[in-house]
Amino acid sequence: MLEQLRFVRIPVQSLGEATRLAVDTVGLQHSERLPEAERFRSDSRSYCLELDGSGSSLRPSLAVSLRTVEQLQEVSGKLRERNWDVEAIPHDLCRSRRYHAGLACRDLSGNLIELVVRAEESGERYFPSRDAGIVGLSHVILGSQDPASDAAVWVDILGARITDRVGEAIYLGWDDQHHRIMIVPSKRESFLVVGFEVESIDAVMQSKYFLLDRQVGIVRGPGKEPASGEVFLTFSGPSPDSYFTYSTGSDPSPVGRRPRQFADSPASLCSWGSTSNLEELGGTLP
Repeated sequence: MLEQLRFVRIPVQSLGEATRLAVDTVGLQHSERLPEAERFRSDSRSYCLELDGSGSSLRPSLAVSLRTVEQLQEVSGKLRERNWDVEAIPHDLCRSRRYHAGLACRDLSGNLIELVVRAEESGERYFPSRDAGIVGLSHVILGSQDPASDAAVWVDILGARITDRVGEAIYLGWDDQHHRIMIVPSKRESFLVVGFEVESIDAVMQSKYFLLDRQVGIVRGPGKEPASGEVFLTFSGPSPDSYFTYSTGSDPSPVGRRPRQFADSPASLCSWGSTSNLEELGGTLP
């Protein structure tokens, strides 16, 4: 039922400063300016990131596409039965967000999720603002008060599959990639990592030195994730509890392979032994 991770919306206090981060540091293409928001591309999607300076929400949200309006209608009641807050998004707002129809949801941990149909692609070639080697929006990591309960709804109602577990953290996938969402235990009200796939390990390492030269806080990596095989580098995002990560493509996760259980230890999140400043991802706050 799930088709594609479409975009992430992050509320920010300083829209200008956050825009400079997205363009000059991350290397995204600026695609659209709204009265109180800015949008950015990383691939053929109309946009993959929206920075929201309106103050209308204090929590980030992510959008995932389904194929048909009938599927939206089908899951709406089932999600309410599992205690998700669900509300149809008005047509005019859907159009302004560049999709045909959608549901605004809040999961058991309060994460904001939009389920959308017919999200727009761009007819123009993606042109990055710097040569970071970005291939496209890859995955997100979400904080949760109860990962098992939150993941169960994605699996039972939306058709995701559990690919692996690290302690209580759960990887969720629905295509040939290892995962598109990782749900991790978190004590924060909101915790989000937005992942962009890059071309190679070289791109990860080049970005490490680029970030160091510009004194951008690297919070995790470079390292390699045992479960997915991704080489990653995670750094500070546009708000206190949001982060960006570059990662290479994951190892394929064939349908039918049993989910593996990894120990709840830093070695299960990085086989290279890199340090992490994120408690949710094998580290402690500095």
